[in-house]
Amino acid sequence: MEAFILAGGQSKRFGEDKTLFKLGGKSVVEHIIRTVKEVCPEVHLVVKDREKFKGLQVSILEDILPFQSPIAGLYTALKKTNGDKVLLLSGDIPLLKEGIIRLLIQKFREPVTLFEVGGKIHPFPGIYSVRTVHHLEEYINTGGRSLMGFLERVGFNVLKEEEALKVDPNLDSFINMNTKEDLKLVVERMR
Repeated sequence: MEAFILAGGQSKRFGEDKTLFKLGGKSVVEHIIRTVKEVCPEVHLVVKDREKFKGLQVSILEDILPFQSPIAGLYTALKKTNGDKVLLLSGDIPLLKEGIIRLLIQKFREPVTLFEVGGKIHPFPGIYSVRTVHHLEEYINTGGRSLMGFLERVGFNVLKEEEALKVDPNLDSFINMNTKEDLKLVVERMR
């Protein structure tokens, strides 16, 4: 299975590009790539600006769609994959655990499989069937831009927090590094 890491966001709340922020000598996205490559040998970054990510040992794809939204990254992944499903990840989860990815792959059911942690649906990491691309195109063509809006339309399967806890006891895989406050938690958990 191919993995696609979305790294095209603007990082407004973080104040600088969070995917390139260095943690222990490596950028956030390098931490994610290292973990994902343990399970998926083919890893792609989906970005708005290829130049920022030169030098990383992965395929770098520019978003096909011109607007800024995770839905644009999902669309690019579904259109560019050679497989029948994709592992979709955000570029701001440096504490991602290999076991979470393996669990998603093992428990995948059409059309989409995601985690519910802390009472919240997490679209990343998730596995999305290529069969959803036609529904996604319809959604985008009618002005849809919300990933959760699309998921509600197409339907999804949920892996519960209890399952995630078995392979990630601190649920570190679901800590998004959106702000400097989040960064403090990430650094603390990396110790």
